[in-house]
Amino acid sequence: MQKEKAYGICLYKKEKNNIKILLCKSVLSKDKWGFLKGVCIETETIEQTAIREFYEESSILVKQSYLEEYFFQENEYKDIGIFLVNYENIKNCEIYFNNNNLKDKYLDKENSDVKFYTIKDIPIIKKKQIEISSKIIDFLVNKY
Repeated sequence: MQKEKAYGICLYKKEKNNIKILLCKSVLSKDKWGFLKGVCIETETIEQTAIREFYEESSILVKQSYLEEYFFQENEYKDIGIFLVNYENIKNCEIYFNNNNLKDKYLDKENSDVKFYTIKDIPIIKKKQIEISSKIIDFLVNKY
């Protein structure tokens, strides 16, 4: 049996002395958060999957040229790959948000909430994404 593969995007932004990352909570989750991502369709590249899934879950279109570093977490049943994208590269990105929350009209039915968290105040992360979220946070802390 071949493992499922899911790819997505971690949108990040720097505000004053804080770095924030965009996380989602699925409608099936009580308190665990993760990245906007989804399963690869056979004909897609990992980049195409990440962009499509991020768009489906946020209505925000990301160009492939915006994809930065890539992080990967191997799991027993589903492997996760996440690209970083800088909020500043997306023209008019602020129209999708009310403060740090994705506006309801852009919220996909899969998620109950999508919002930015400072990397100092990250909520409980899904087990299959703990390792990858730590790698991303460490990278961003070292970058800024």
